[in-house]
Amino acid sequence: MNDPSIVSRFITDLEKLSHEGGWIFWALVLLAFGIALSMLNIWNSMNWRDTANLTGNQWRRLFKNWRAETSLIEKLRSSVAKVGPGGMEEIEQRLFGKARRRIPYAFVLIGTAPLVGLLGTVSGMMSSFQGMASASTTAPVETISRGISEALITTQTGLIIGVPTFVVCTFLKSRFDQCVLTFRRIEAEVLKSI
Repeated sequence: MNDPSIVSRFITDLEKLSHEGGWIFWALVLLAFGIALSMLNIWNSMNWRDTANLTGNQWRRLFKNWRAETSLIEKLRSSVAKVGPGGMEEIEQRLFGKARRRIPYAFVLIGTAPLVGLLGTVSGMMSSFQGMASASTTAPVETISRGISEALITTQTGLIIGVPTFVVCTFLKSRFDQCVLTFRRIEAEVLKSI
C-alpha cells in the first residue's frame, strides 16, 4: 500500500503551499473562512426562523406559491389587522433585515480575495527582483523561483476563492431578491382589505 491517504496528501500539499505562498497564502485562507461564515449566515437568515406570525416552513410555502396559500394569507391578514399597516413593515424587517445587511458584506469579502492574491503577486515579484538584483553568488535562481512561486500561488488562491464564492453569493442574492419581490405581492394582497 504505497498510496498515502487523502488526508496526509492534503496536509503535505497544504504545507508546501503555505511554505511557498508565504503569509499572504494564510491571509487568503482566513479570508476564505470569513467568506464561508458570511454566506452560511446569509443562508441561515433565509430560513425565516425569526418571524412571529408564521413559521419558517409556512413562509417557504408562501414564497414558493403564495396564490395557492389562501389560508396563510388570511392568517397574516388577521395578525396584521391587529397591529395596523405598519405590521407588514415589521414583518419585512424581521424576514429580510439580517440578509439585507450581510449580502453586501459578503460581496466585499469576496471582492477582497483576488486583491489579496494580487498583493501576493506583487510581494512575490518583489522577492524575485531582489534576487535578480543581489550581487551574491548564492543561488539567485532559487530566490527568483521562490518569488515567482509565491506570486503564482497567491494569485491562483485568490481567484480560486473569489470566483466560485461570487457565483454562489450571486445565487443567494438572486434568491433573496425573488423572495423580497414575492413578499411585496403578499403585502399588497394582505393590505388590500385592511
